[in-house]
Amino acid sequence: MAEELEFKISSGLKDIIGKDLITDDFIAVFELVKNSFDARAINVEIIFENDKIIIADNGKGMSYNDLLNKWLFVAYSAKKDNTEDSSDRSYIDKIQEKRYYAGAKGIGRFSSDRLGRYLSIKTKCLDAQSVENIIIDWNKFEIDQTDTFEKIKVKHDIIDAASVSFPKAENKGTILEISGLHNSWTRARILQLKYSLEKLINPFSSSKDFEIYIKCEKEKNEDNNGSYKSGKRKGERYAERDKVNGPVKNVILDILELKTSQLNFTIKDKSITTRIIDRGELIYHIKEEITDFDIIDDLQIDLFYLNRAAKYNFSLKMGIQPIQFGSIFLFKNGFRVQPFGKTGDDSWGIDFRAQQGYNRFLGTRDLFGRVDITTDNQEQFKEVSSRDGGLVETNGYFELMRAFEIAHRRLERYVVGVLWGEAFKRKHYFGTDDIALKKAEEYRESLSEDKDSSDLEIVKSNLGSKIDFIQIIKSLASDNNINIIDYNKAFVDLVNDNIDEHQARFISDLEKIAEITDDNELKNQILKTEERYQELKKEKEEAESKAKEEERKRIEAEQKAAEAERKRLLEKQRRKEEEERRRKAEIEAAKKETERALAELAKIKAEQKAKEEEEARKNAEVSLEQEKNINTYLNATRKTLSKDAEELVHSIKISVIGIDESLDSILLSLSADNNFDRELYSELSNIKIISERVLKISKLITKSNFKADEEVQKIDIVKYIKEYIDTYSYAYKRKVKISYSGNAKFISRISILDLSIVFDNLISNSQKANATSIKLEFINNGKSLEVLFHDNGRGVDLTKFPDASSLFILGMKSQVEGSGIGLYSVKKKMKEMYGDVEFVGNNISLKGATFKLAFK
Repeated sequence: MAEELEFKISSGLKDIIGKDLITDDFIAVFELVKNSFDARAINVEIIFENDKIIIADNGKGMSYNDLLNKWLFVAYSAKKDNTEDSSDRSYIDKIQEKRYYAGAKGIGRFSSDRLGRYLSIKTKCLDAQSVENIIIDWNKFEIDQTDTFEKIKVKHDIIDAASVSFPKAENKGTILEISGLHNSWTRARILQLKYSLEKLINPFSSSKDFEIYIKCEKEKNEDNNGSYKSGKRKGERYAERDKVNGPVKNVILDILELKTSQLNFTIKDKSITTRIIDRGELIYHIKEEITDFDIIDDLQIDLFYLNRAAKYNFSLKMGIQPIQFGSIFLFKNGFRVQPFGKTGDDSWGIDFRAQQGYNRFLGTRDLFGRVDITTDNQEQFKEVSSRDGGLVETNGYFELMRAFEIAHRRLERYVVGVLWGEAFKRKHYFGTDDIALKKAEEYRESLSEDKDSSDLEIVKSNLGSKIDFIQIIKSLASDNNINIIDYNKAFVDLVNDNIDEHQARFISDLEKIAEITDDNELKNQILKTEERYQELKKEKEEAESKAKEEERKRIEAEQKAAEAERKRLLEKQRRKEEEERRRKAEIEAAKKETERALAELAKIKAEQKAKEEEEARKNAEVSLEQEKNINTYLNATRKTLSKDAEELVHSIKISVIGIDESLDSILLSLSADNNFDRELYSELSNIKIISERVLKISKLITKSNFKADEEVQKIDIVKYIKEYIDTYSYAYKRKVKISYSGNAKFISRISILDLSIVFDNLISNSQKANATSIKLEFINNGKSLEVLFHDNGRGVDLTKFPDASSLFILGMKSQVEGSGIGLYSVKKKMKEMYGDVEFVGNNISLKGATFKLAFK
């Protein structure tokens, strides 16, 4: 006879069904909270202390026998064999709605090993007189894996019930105390746990009989007195959601009260019901018999399409974008199944599909919602042992995915087709020629405003959207298994003043819908539409006939006018030719007389030529003298340059302007850096000053009798300044008005080129300071001349400079858009002319800036 052997269980099993399956601390807390829920707790408290986490509930608790025969029985689940509540029938009889279990594998109890080394369990049943207490050191299971699991001892004792307090002062419950924590729990980490717990229980459930509360004494002061450190809410006190201490609440239902597009899909009582509501208005409501769902008998799917307005308001209220919160969550018996809905997760398989066609499919970024299945069939809807791995791929799982696909596609068909206009454009409802395609695109473009609208008026007035909605209802009505309970009548109203053949094409579709749904109101509407269409068709035909007749008369009139014009032009040409023949005859007759007269005049002209040339020479000298008297220093003598010379000077001018602009750009870039190379900056500044001289020479050489080798001349400085400004006023007088005060005469040998550059820079600075007026004041002190330069610009902010003299230091900018070279150049040129310049101050004459130029 064969010998019978037995399995032995290594203590290493603890890791396999514990922390190897529970992938992170948050999921470990989830599992322990789910155990409280299954224990019929109403309240659960998660308490954080130094190196300790306490999870306390007011559930039904455990007796000594429960601890011995259930909790300490590895992988045994009383929920799975329906003995969990066999001793608590009074509780079951009291509740009206069946409450399903969140777990059924018997391994959730090992979640505490993920959190810390030690576990203390204090538990009490309602009719017990004392509290059962066991203490576990998980490290004992790791010392020697040759030890069998059952040989590792667990401490047990009894505690006085008066010394233990359960949530809400209940006389029953369980308290898990986990110490020797493996990870630290910072404020940020506890808040992340809180946000995750918000999604643990179905936020769409109307049940109020389970509350999770987080407590952390050391974070109370920050909760009450702290504020946001960054972002739009910086400085504001924390919202309740962002406080550690307090109940775990999910406010997403309040957020989704926004007017947006949503679908409600249910499988219950052997039928499927679908309702689509958009911004508070019913779109359609249908019911169908179940034909291919044998396992699912209680399913609720709620999907919300988040348009721009909904996403903005979500972020405004929650402080994060919808995609960061999550997308479409799966709940089984009221508890969340990971990883469905997690950011970046595509367990529903809709993102991969959405990537296949732009503006054709809805992905997780466009949607928010839940799928909630209620079932006792744990085998068909079983979570994988790794708690973040979703569901085992059973027949029930594939039924669930097929139900979600139906719901998702129905919402997608409405949003993409009716709201986005992609369907009527892609399916060519208006035709395929260029005019039809353009018309469809115009209707689609007009729907772009709907993305931020709080009502349906834009969509309901769009012909393309109406026609696409009719196709949806027609498709549903054609399915014998579907009963259309209601739909939005505004979408099938095609009666308007712009009715055309496109609308008329869909009257037969409306007739089919009306016949199937037996809708008398729609039948009457179709009759009115046909009558109106016939009226408009007749009006259109009459208008077209009238237009054709008018067009015929217009063409006939134009032809008559063209014939008359042709005859007029022929007559005009005939007269012109006759006039030409007559003129030629007269010319021929006069030609001989002219030849005779020319011979006689030749002699007279020869005599007069010498006299006229002498007179012309004298007149030229007089004119030149008069011009010089008008403009002593800047007399225009362009005729002294050949055309080639003028073109060469012009090319020089263009090149220098390019060099000057490039230098400006380089200097501005350098000055933007506080640590710029000052030696390089100085060298580039000298190059810019030289380029300004070359540019000024190129201008003066074509406008005056200036000679480059004689730029230092003995001149009246006052007179030259006035002449120079008047001569070149075209360059800046449109923007600034220049006036003079004083008429002192001051003769000195000076570089007129450098003097011109000085005034160009001063006037340029005034323009940059938004000056509209400049006043020059001349004061002759005998041996020196002072020129006060006033403007009405915004002045100089001396608080940005050590003193007034630093204005003339290379790189110091008096204007934001300047390079810091202008005043430096002025100072340098004045010194070269044995003069000087200084900043007198603001608000001297024109309430702007005043500079004083001194000439010796």
